[in-house]
Amino acid sequence: MDRDTWPKWWGTLDVAIAFVLAVLAFAVVGFGQRRVDKQAEDASYRAYRFLTHGILCLLVVFMLFGDRIVWGNCLTGFGWRAWLLLYCLPAWFAAARGGASSPAEAGAAPDRGM
Repeated sequence: MDRDTWPKWWGTLDVAIAFVLAVLAFAVVGFGQRRVDKQAEDASYRAYRFLTHGILCLLVVFMLFGDRIVWGNCLTGFGWRAWLLLYCLPAWFAAARGGASSPAEAGAAPDRGM
């Protein structure tokens, strides 16, 4: 497949989507990272276990449609987007759940070691 036959706007659109995705990922990590707790870690682990099956699905896609996809042009994009999703997953779960980020925000009395 010849890249010169692709529309001119295709590359611009891809870069714009990648930029928006990266900004959203930074925002989610910034908002949710301090809220990550055991529940978010457990949910992330379950999601990791499910999402790793995507690797097998991509192998099937490669076997069925490998001659129709320009892997050299899309593999790096797939790779870093998948890494970004998995890296941010605990913060995503914590941010989506919302809630307090500390016992003081939740209204609990701070532990004074008594």
